[in-house]
Amino acid sequence: MARYRKNIGDWGEKLATAFLLRHGWQILERNFHTPVGEIDIVAVKGGDYYFVEVKTRKDTALATDLAIHPVKVFRLRKAIKTYCYRRGVGDVGIVLAGIIILVDKAAKTAKIRYVVLRD
Repeated sequence: MARYRKNIGDWGEKLATAFLLRHGWQILERNFHTPVGEIDIVAVKGGDYYFVEVKTRKDTALATDLAIHPVKVFRLRKAIKTYCYRRGVGDVGIVLAGIIILVDKAAKTAKIRYVVLRD
């Protein structure tokens, strides 16, 4: 089951990357690892850095509720600080965002929902 979930997650990240590229973002890195967690996608657009968490879910009524919970946001913020330190990212705009991939297996479709995350 764990391998299946990883495959779905990888597929969702590929869809999210393609979405960002289509909308003018430049992808800098994928799957940046730190001791406190992983940043799925690091992208740049308009001089701002976007740190994107990707979640792939079945398309149900509650699919997006708490998909990216406050503890995850806290860890992402710590990972972003590590990324900026290691990569020498200076005084730029930083945006923490999420992309939720909603999958409808019956219709063989996926919807993409982009959200800016706040505490």
